This record gives sequence, C-alpha cells and structure tokens, in this order.
Amino acid sequence: MSIAAPIEAVRPTQLYLSTAKLAGVLEWFDADDPNYDPLPAFRYEEAWHLADGHTRAFMAALAGADQLRLARTPVRQDHDFAVYKAAIEWCQAAGVETIDDLHGRLVGPEAYERLWVDRCHAVTDDR
Repeated sequence: MSIAAPIEAVRPTQLYLSTAKLAGVLEWFDADDPNYDPLPAFRYEEAWHLADGHTRAFMAALAGADQLRLARTPVRQDHDFAVYKAAIEWCQAAGVETIDDLHGRLVGPEAYERLWVDRCHAVTDDR
C-alpha cells in the first residue's frame, strides 16, 4: 500500500546525489509519465523522511510532480536509526529540508563515496 504525500513535505535524509545513480534513473524514468515504485519512507517528528530513493524523488521533482508515492518502511531503532537521525540533523544543519534543496548537490561517484557514504559509515564505526 502506498501513501501519497506532497513533495515539499517529504524530508531527505541525504545531503548529496550521485551523478552515476542519476544517470541510471535517467535511463528508465519517463518524465512525461512518471511511474516508479513507492519510495521507502518513515515518520519521524511528525514528518515523512525518505529512507531511500532520493534520486527517484529528485527526478519526480524535476518532472514537475507535486506528490510522491511512499511506502511506510519500518526503521529499526538500533544502528539504522542512529544513521538516519544523524543524517536528518546534517540535512537540517545544511538547509536540506526538501527534495528541491538537493539542487546543486549532485556529485560524481568518487565524491559521493567520500562525502556521503564514508560519513554515514563513520556513524556506525563510532559505535
């Protein structure tokens, strides 16, 4: 079962998008007729937050979507949530609070690994 949510009300949990992932989505995403699986999301502090699917959400925004299809995804309260909570705080601190705020945050695959993936791994490595 999917949930429709206004695109501006869905919060990212990611600071950057990978150009390689964007290129992959561009291969199949039809901007004239967006058809994508519901994006995994969870509720936290009375808002929807993406658990994954940031690139697809970004493409939907570029195509002019005013809503996103979401699938409620349970987030385990152990290490998964620690990473998501840290990511939510990083996004808030950087002013990345909507999908549109990801504009200008496209980076190459190596930079994505260094700037984002390694940062997330550091949260779990510290535990």
